[in-house]
Amino acid sequence: MELIETTYFGWNALAHAAGCQTPVWDDAEVLREEGIRPLAGSTEPHGCANGDCTHATTFDRLRLRLLCRDCDTVHTISAESLGQALTHTSATGWGQRPRQIGEVWLWPGRPVVPGGEPTQYLVTRQAATVTEATLYGITSRYRDASGTPLWIAAAVPDPDGAHQVSTLRWRYSSNGLAELEDAAAFIADAELPAVRPLVVSV
Repeated sequence: MELIETTYFGWNALAHAAGCQTPVWDDAEVLREEGIRPLAGSTEPHGCANGDCTHATTFDRLRLRLLCRDCDTVHTISAESLGQALTHTSATGWGQRPRQIGEVWLWPGRPVVPGGEPTQYLVTRQAATVTEATLYGITSRYRDASGTPLWIAAAVPDPDGAHQVSTLRWRYSSNGLAELEDAAAFIADAELPAVRPLVVSV
C-alpha cells in the first residue's frame, strides 16, 4: 500500500517554457506500440537462457504525450512494459477536495478497501493545495490491543521532532483519540498558547 506522503509528495510538475502565459496541458494522448530492439552486429533475434529475460527483440512500449498550446512545449514520456491503471479519486485519495473540520483541512489518503473511508489524512491550515511547505499535520487510524479503532494525530513537521507518524517526524503527537474530529482539533490547537484560568477574588 502506498504511503500517504508518497501519494501527495515527490511528484514533479512538467515544466512549461519560460514566460508561458497559460501553463495548461492539452488532452493527454497515449500511444501503445511494439518497439523493435536493434541488434548489435547480428540479424539473429535475441536469445537468452534465462526464461524471465524481458530483453526480447520486440517489446511493448507505451508513450504519453502532453502539449501546451500556449508555449508549444511538448513532453513525451515512454517506457517498456509500462503498467496503466484507470481508477477514480475515491480509490486513490489523491485528487479529492479536502475536508474541512474546524480550523484545518484534511486531505485523504488511499482507502484500505474500495469504497471505504481513508485511514490517513494530511492536514493543512488552509484550503490551498497540500504541499511539503503547507503541510501542518497528519492523522492516522489504527486499532488498539482490544480492537477499538482510534486516531493518532501529529502536528508541526520537524526533522528533529520527537514523534514519528508514518515516515515523517513531528513536534507534537497525541495519544489515541476516539474520533477524527478529535484528531483535527488536536492538530489545530497544537501551537496555540495555553490559556491560564481566570481567577477572580472578591
